Amino acid sequence: MKHVKPMLAGKATDEQISKLFDKVKEMYASPKLDGIRCMIQDGVALSRSLKPIRNEFIQSILSNPMFDGLDGEIISGDPTADDVYRITTGNVMRSTGKPDFTFWVFDSFLHPYPYMGRQHELYHIDPTGIHPNIKILKTVSIFNMEELQAYEKYCLELGYEGVILRDPNGMYKHGRSTAKEGGLIKVKRFEDSEATILGMEEQMKNNNEKKVNELGRGQRSSHKENKIPKGTLGALVCKDKTTGIQFNIGSGFDDATRDQLWKYKDGLIGQAVKYKSFKIGVKDAPRHPVYLGMRDDSDMS
Repeated sequence: MKHVKPMLAGKATDEQISKLFDKVKEMYASPKLDGIRCMIQDGVALSRSLKPIRNEFIQSILSNPMFDGLDGEIISGDPTADDVYRITTGNVMRSTGKPDFTFWVFDSFLHPYPYMGRQHELYHIDPTGIHPNIKILKTVSIFNMEELQAYEKYCLELGYEGVILRDPNGMYKHGRSTAKEGGLIKVKRFEDSEATILGMEEQMKNNNEKKVNELGRGQRSSHKENKIPKGTLGALVCKDKTTGIQFNIGSGFDDATRDQLWKYKDGLIGQAVKYKSFKIGVKDAPRHPVYLGMRDDSDMS
């Protein structure tokens, strides 16, 4: 059987979302997860690009014909952790090991029903009776922009990266949904993007004398001669895949990740990286870019 594409979330402005509420009155909302997309087709767990999930342990659990049609996100560990994407990618894209994971199911693409009908089918699944690693992602009803903003604030405070909205009457689309369709809409103040690594800058220790500035705050000058290399990553020099703009990513790394990326710096040139940046007020380079993880080609489409 020919594999079918997953439905991907479209972008929408607040104005477009407000028009959706005027049209459909009620939308279903859920937290936006930041893991690895997974669909079960013909008894095989496939990634977003329709390649088999690489980890053999996860594949052995999810590759079951009784799970056919389930669509969701694989998360390794806490779904609200700051480094959830990096940890999940490392575990899911490694063939060996038995990682802790949950398959958060939010749709079923085999049922030719509007989303409310597909959700009804999911809610009647007893995930604990199927497998403890499978859970159904619940939704809440949202009726206007004020409720959406309150729910978004709640999700962000918990540590999720945003909100997913769905028209209860929306059909499953094998491709990217649009703001007008409302079948699958992401609400995020930070936007995920992909970039190509062009180079790396070493982190430096500033040994310039600390002086008090006019505001009474401690400040060091930026004279290069008094800066000492620290032997670890300072920033990734990248080019955004969509805009072609060159910029640096200097945050989002823990010390271990900085050391690892610096150690293998020569082999990472040309590799893809996933990052997030604040989407409000962006004119040229991404605003406040934050490293999320290396982008594996099996999670790209």
